[in-house]
Amino acid sequence: MTPEPLTYPFTLDAAAIRQLLPHRDPIAAIHSATVLAHDHYTGTACWPTNHPLLQGHFPGCPVVPGVMLLEAAAQLAGAGLLAGDPVARALGPDHLGMLTAIRKCFFKTPVLPERTVTYDVHCRRMADTAVIVSASAQVAGKEVATMEFMVAHVPHGQLQAYFTADQLGQLVTAPA
Repeated sequence: MTPEPLTYPFTLDAAAIRQLLPHRDPIAAIHSATVLAHDHYTGTACWPTNHPLLQGHFPGCPVVPGVMLLEAAAQLAGAGLLAGDPVARALGPDHLGMLTAIRKCFFKTPVLPERTVTYDVHCRRMADTAVIVSASAQVAGKEVATMEFMVAHVPHGQLQAYFTADQLGQLVTAPA
């Protein structure tokens, strides 16, 4: 079945993102996304002061971990690809999008809780199942991070050595 043609730009709210990605709290990070083109997405994330991941990073002086800034960018790329990229949409629900490589990350200034992080993500297709993602993150118009990483849509068959069929069924959701 071929997905319907898309008209850009369009937005995804948190509920639409939850339908696309298997991530749930406390790791789900992207609150909203805009698909500007098949390979260009923007979105936002914000971590509250009481977020479980911030309780120990650092006690009394919480800072959003750099790995969470990277994870949020990867989630935005995943949601954008599944919602707006015709190649990724055509793969169907028997693939799981995964962060598979990190080329470079620069964390330029600490991100504090309660600050809205705005992401700008560009994807460059390397194969039907893999893209290189270039992303930047800003807080209040100031660049706080730049990243380059790879996202691959891995077929279930390659994951069966690690997960049961039931587990894979719970992880992979069909694009809405």
